[in-house]
Amino acid sequence: LKSALPAKDAYIIQYYVDKPSPGSGYETGNLHIIYSDKTEIIETLQPKEKSTGKNTVYNQEGITEVKVSPDKKTIGWEETFDNCCTSYSIPLVLAIYRSGATILHIQQGQMLWYWKFRDGGKHVAAVWGTTHGPSVGDYQLYDTETGRMVSEVFGDPATQSLSADAPEWARDTERRK
Repeated sequence: LKSALPAKDAYIIQYYVDKPSPGSGYETGNLHIIYSDKTEIIETLQPKEKSTGKNTVYNQEGITEVKVSPDKKTIGWEETFDNCCTSYSIPLVLAIYRSGATILHIQQGQMLWYWKFRDGGKHVAAVWGTTHGPSVGDYQLYDTETGRMVSEVFGDPATQSLSADAPEWARDTERRK
């Protein structure tokens, strides 16, 4: 992120993702976050690297699924990356940014299926899983203040859904409200 930090009482009024530069090979451009005090934060894509015989590199391809929390101080997005086993990039990272600092950069090891803010922006719920195969999912709930995971529940492979006794935050996330 580059530029001055927003004022403490500033809130997000707009965001947009640039189109990729011609010939860049990216799927999207950078993310621009504009605050009520006219501060603009730019989240830049990671520079591309070339794979070698000894080192395979999975490059970031874009920024998608940008969402602003109800408090308008926190914003999140998915970062898509090359994938060895598909002809398209997949979301592998969930980034959460709040008024001057990236507070979460979650890479769970599987594809990010879906995410949402909860509790007015105090928490973020994410569902992770395999690129292809069972749609069971690993549901995780994070505190956006501390960045810590506060709860986790796995879907039931037999029913391909959460169990009836799963916590409400997970069941609500499964419904994708």
